[in-house]
Amino acid sequence: MNASPRLSIVIPTLNRLPLAQRALQSALAQTAQDVEVLISDNGSTDGTAAWLAEVTHPRLRKFHHPQTLPVQDHGNFLVAQARGEYFVGLSDDDWLAPDFAASVAALLDRHPGLPFVYTGCLTHYADAAVPALCGPERESGSDFLAAFFAGRREVCWCACACRLADLREIGPIPPGRIFGDMFFWTRLARRGDVGCVARPLSHYSFVTEDNLSTGTPVTAWGRETRLIADEVLRAWPAAEHDRLPSLQADMRAFVARSTANQFVWNALRGAARAGLWRSLTELAPLLRASPRVWVRLALALALPRHWLRALVLAAARSRGRRR
Repeated sequence: MNASPRLSIVIPTLNRLPLAQRALQSALAQTAQDVEVLISDNGSTDGTAAWLAEVTHPRLRKFHHPQTLPVQDHGNFLVAQARGEYFVGLSDDDWLAPDFAASVAALLDRHPGLPFVYTGCLTHYADAAVPALCGPERESGSDFLAAFFAGRREVCWCACACRLADLREIGPIPPGRIFGDMFFWTRLARRGDVGCVARPLSHYSFVTEDNLSTGTPVTAWGRETRLIADEVLRAWPAAEHDRLPSLQADMRAFVARSTANQFVWNALRGAARAGLWRSLTELAPLLRASPRVWVRLALALALPRHWLRALVLAAARSRGRRR
């Protein structure tokens, strides 16, 4: 393998052996040859270390941490270890299509130097698969960000290829940040045009019992979502000042939608309803920006978990058919 491969596919894992096996298999099955694969066991106690000790492949580099690092520290460690021109962060419960790397590389051949590329993705809600909303093959970072906050782009970290030099220049994920992926790609989109392969070449597992995103408390989620929107606004190009009013309105609606959805995910995981009611009181100013989310909130706070889950899966199946 070259000292500097085109892509580094990087898999952090912790106590999810069967899922990590699927993720690693998908990374090693890439048809593109100029790819390295890193997998890092963050202190697993479920047999992952013994399994990894037996796995060999010329593309593969392995790491083991005897003690579990904080998520941000583990992510920063992997950014430091990668050697590729572009970095792909693959969670251990997600997986890639075999031609993911080849398709990304072909786009980069047509549009050299893009700081950030994403592909289409299928988000899996149990038996329902919902395709992500994609943009054109190339668009300005401002157009991409405006479309994302308006709900016309959907980005999953497992579908992103980020220029490694830019990731390192942006700096490590700060302690306490929840959205390491959005911390990076919202900044990368300010550095140039954004590329997109509008085919579903990655797979994101969403409704799982130990999904870290769905377990984040709603108050922390709402605050950080608002923080990310504010960071994008502060860095918005002066030459595009005329777009700010519509962007601000879209951001307020985005924060409200995202936070309301987090009430649903917390409820599905069994969060105490009393705690959700307290969070609702605290987050009400954010949620008022989109009156439509109050139906979602009412369902999250009132329905039994099995009814709420059935409703979420029915909605996901409907969205999958429409797209």
